[in-house]
Amino acid sequence: MAIRTQRFRRHAAPSMVIIALLFTFAALSGCSTLDLTPVASPATHKHSPGKILWHDLLTQDVAQAKDFYGQLFGWGFKQQGAYTVVLRDEQAIGGMVEIKPKPNGRGVARWIASLSVSNVDQAAGFVRERGGKIHEGPVYMRHRGRGALISDPQGAQILLLRSATGDPEDKEPAINDWLWDELWSSDPTTSLDFYQTLVGYSSRENRENYWILKMNGKWRAGVRGLFDKKLEQRWVPVIRVSDLQKISGIVTKLGGRVLIKSGTAEEDKQIALLADPSGALFMVQKWPGIATEGGQ
Repeated sequence: MAIRTQRFRRHAAPSMVIIALLFTFAALSGCSTLDLTPVASPATHKHSPGKILWHDLLTQDVAQAKDFYGQLFGWGFKQQGAYTVVLRDEQAIGGMVEIKPKPNGRGVARWIASLSVSNVDQAAGFVRERGGKIHEGPVYMRHRGRGALISDPQGAQILLLRSATGDPEDKEPAINDWLWDELWSSDPTTSLDFYQTLVGYSSRENRENYWILKMNGKWRAGVRGLFDKKLEQRWVPVIRVSDLQKISGIVTKLGGRVLIKSGTAEEDKQIALLADPSGALFMVQKWPGIATEGGQ
């Protein structure tokens, strides 16, 4: 679904400051002014382990992020205390939390994905056994469910979640909505084994060294080899767009950056890697529709 064989140019990114994540996650779980929204509204009371459920942006400047993403994708926003809900056509699709910059002024902004698991406590125990880190939790997050913020054994951060209201129904991703998430890993084989055991993915498919994790035929996530040693391992979200060139063309005008332009080869000409004004990475992709094996 995402980039498969594109040869990326080199791009250095600042490393994550874990203490900022700890502070943010503690706020998510305990701060009375941070009123989280459920990931499924109305509630489904059904869970789909292995599905990416939600995305939260950690950023030094929420007002700037709202202006950037609002103009770029037409997203709307709703303020709930210190938590900003991201809306697409009045439907909640994510959130934003303001964090403090590093002492040297460099940013630590990024999108953090939430991954559905059947049992957060058991999953957290498995993470520890395999050499990953538990940064916070497991803990109950008001209106959101039980979660744990972790780094996998290769260092990529993700939030393990058992949603209080169930997981969103599977449907074809809309334009300007989340399409996909992919993991950049220095050891794809180890990462694939880790997540397949953690979640219970039923199968994985190798497409020219781009791996697709599936659950009962449905595509859930992608894994690629880390293409630049200067880039830390991470999960990166992909947003579906209708006009890749138009989106890429206005990013810099809004204060963001085009890190990797779409290529000319058939497999990579419909996707680009971008950064928002605070440095949070995301990709945009023009995608024709649901694959025969199932959609996200």
